[in-house]
Amino acid sequence: MAKKSSRLSISKSRQFILSDRTQFAIKEAYKTARTNLVFSLAENEAKIVVITSCSPSEGKSTNCLNMAITMAETGAQVLLIDCDMRKPVQHSLLRLDNKVGLSSILGGIVNDVLKAIERNVRTNLDVLTAGPIPPNPAELISGARMDALLELVGKHYDYVFIDTPPANVVTDAFLLNNRTAGIIFVVKEGHTRHEEIREVLSKAQLTNGRVLGFIKANCAAKGSGGGYKSYKYKYSNYKYSSYS
Repeated sequence: MAKKSSRLSISKSRQFILSDRTQFAIKEAYKTARTNLVFSLAENEAKIVVITSCSPSEGKSTNCLNMAITMAETGAQVLLIDCDMRKPVQHSLLRLDNKVGLSSILGGIVNDVLKAIERNVRTNLDVLTAGPIPPNPAELISGARMDALLELVGKHYDYVFIDTPPANVVTDAFLLNNRTAGIIFVVKEGHTRHEEIREVLSKAQLTNGRVLGFIKANCAAKGSGGGYKSYKYKYSNYKYSSYS
């Protein structure tokens, strides 16, 4: 029953992945997020961004993928890394093989990083799946091989997006603070509680993490301006706001 529920969840999540069928207003919302992010990273040499959430089921993996797709649409060379080695989903969302991935590289099983990367999953977008689930994800993320990996991909790609487990559940996202430009948190309207946001921001501050902003998911369409009145949202509209 659990496997069937998981398959249904993945199938539903695929409906939210940006495509030619995605409504104009939603595409524009992601483009706004992209513009804000580009300005936020203007002074960073390595444009490597962590995307996470406070708790599970807030849409962080789908939003991470959509941000990567939106950035790749500019012509930038983009890499998406599934660093959720506890409950990976990017390979399922994109229907990719996951026999070899991040855990294989960090565990020393695969030495050629570039051969482990799936090329042109979308135009200008490559993906490194999570690989087989290891017994020690936090230790692997903290290790020297992760440093070497991020240094390498930082030279080969214009932008790197890293999907990590929820930050109030495990510490994986914050273990990357010193190796990345910052963190974007996905929060879900009607789901994420204010105390969870306060908790995750406190953790970010304590670990010297740079918060780049928030993506707010599951928003209801509001107002009638800008020519968006005729759009009926079958799924979430996303908003991005900077945090300082």
